[in-house]
Amino acid sequence: TPKDYSKSAGSGGVLQLLQKVITDTESAEKEIEMDEQHAQALYVEFVQSATATIEADRAAIAEKTALTAETAGAKSETEEAQLSNDESLANLNQLLKAEHLDCDWLLKYFDLRQKARTEEMDAITDAKAVLSGADFGK
Repeated sequence: TPKDYSKSAGSGGVLQLLQKVITDTESAEKEIEMDEQHAQALYVEFVQSATATIEADRAAIAEKTALTAETAGAKSETEEAQLSNDESLANLNQLLKAEHLDCDWLLKYFDLRQKARTEEMDAITDAKAVLSGADFGK
C-alpha cells in the first residue's frame, strides 16, 4: 500500500521562505521603480535648467556681440574724428607759424618803418608849407 501523502512539517518553512522572497522582490521592485521615477524627474529638471542656462547664455552672447559691433562702430567714428581733429590742428599750427613770422617781421622792422613814416610826414608837411609860400631861409 502506498504511503499516505501528508504535508511534511519542513515544507511550511520553504513555502514561507519563497513567499518572503517574492514579497521582498516585489517591494524591491517598487522601490527601484520609485527611485527610477525620482531620477527621471531629477533628469528632466536638470535638462530644463541646462536648456534655460544655454538659452540665457545664447542671449547674452547675442547681446554682447551686438554691443561689440556698436562699440566698434563708435570706435571707428571716434578714430575718424581724431584724424580730422589732428589734421585741423596741423593746419592751425601752420597758420599760427605763418602769423608768428609776420608778427616777428613787423616787430623787427617797426622802428625803421616808424622813422621812415615820420620822415615822410615831415617831408609832406614841408612840401605843403612850400606850396603855401613859406620860405625856409633861402
